[in-house]
Amino acid sequence: MREALPGWAGGVLTGLQGVLLSYLVVLAPALAAVAGAPSLDGSAAVDWSGAATVATRLWLLGHGVPVPAGDGVVSLVPLGMVLLSGAILASVARRFAVKTWTSWGLAVAAFAGGAGVIAGLATAATDSTTASVLRATTVGALIAAPAVAIGIWRAYGARLEMLDRIPATIRAGLRLGLATLALVLLLAAAAGTAWAVLGMDRVASTATGLAMDPLGAGALALGEVLYVPTLACWMVAWVIGPGFVVGTGSLYAPDTLTEAALPQLPLLGALPSGSGGWWVWAPAVVAALSALAFALLHRRVGRGWAGARAAGTAVAVVAAGLAVLTMVSRGSIGPGALAVAGAEVVPVTIVGTALVAGGYAAVWGAREGWRWLRSRGNDAGRTEDAGRAGEDAVGQGEVSAGGVRPQRSSRLM
Repeated sequence: MREALPGWAGGVLTGLQGVLLSYLVVLAPALAAVAGAPSLDGSAAVDWSGAATVATRLWLLGHGVPVPAGDGVVSLVPLGMVLLSGAILASVARRFAVKTWTSWGLAVAAFAGGAGVIAGLATAATDSTTASVLRATTVGALIAAPAVAIGIWRAYGARLEMLDRIPATIRAGLRLGLATLALVLLLAAAAGTAWAVLGMDRVASTATGLAMDPLGAGALALGEVLYVPTLACWMVAWVIGPGFVVGTGSLYAPDTLTEAALPQLPLLGALPSGSGGWWVWAPAVVAALSALAFALLHRRVGRGWAGARAAGTAVAVVAAGLAVLTMVSRGSIGPGALAVAGAEVVPVTIVGTALVAGGYAAVWGAREGWRWLRSRGNDAGRTEDAGRAGEDAVGQGEVSAGGVRPQRSSRLM
């Protein structure tokens, strides 16, 4: 297929297919839900437009466009939608895009333009049309740019020559920082899974209380799955220590739990339901994982000023990553008290960066201390060997010309 199309056409098709397929992922379950409803409740009317509106709003949320909710708005981004759109674009780009800047640029422009068109059509009757189109276009470009590049690199094995110009210490720091962020995310996902298992009864009771038909429940489950990565980012703030809020007056942290009234959604039953005890050691685990990452990559990091630059780069990468994860997972989930959900950027970034830097420093100190002890041991060994060699040299000098070594007297003088 790629060979039969000009390069520019492959780029345009990549972007348009990315928009269409990602939109169908949320539209198809919504339409299936309303299509199955009449057979369950006897109703003859099928609300196709209502299902399409819900799907469109969810898609727009995933591309940065807030949607109205009563007297307020819902602006919390379902990060699963972002990841899904990126994965679709990377897969399509691998098959259709070519290894040219034109193809890449047209793919990004087509996806961003398609997102802007959907936002414009969905908000045509409101006063926020211009702002919605700009937000959807901007976020669409931010999603498409790296996703299409990844797809092209996977297809052609491309390599950016500019990466070779980056000093080795900076590359080592980038590798260490990204590895540390991955371990922190893994810890957050594990903690979130643990709380979800502990809260299975709450999730089940909430889902049962909604009394939804099977297809409607499936559509709701799909929407909640798209918010699971957002919840994982909340858990990053939780394991670091400052915690997060879901509604004004609430706080979910390892050492504090203050709950507020929440919407009846099964996913919210997976939020932490306890605090104190062993949970307060979660920040220490973050520091330990940072130390583990440094220990595994310490040979690449190096020593001296070069190692310090690499470690500093890694700390900066972690700080930037934590700030971004906190910002993209913060927003509103409704009017009134629900206008705030997520974590504060500054506390999470400062505390998380301090924990990571402490973990690095612990391994750095242990490594340098061990090297110092070894060097002291080696110096002592060399001194002892030199002394023995000197005694042997003196003994050899006392050998007579006839080859007979004179006997030393053992009598004390």
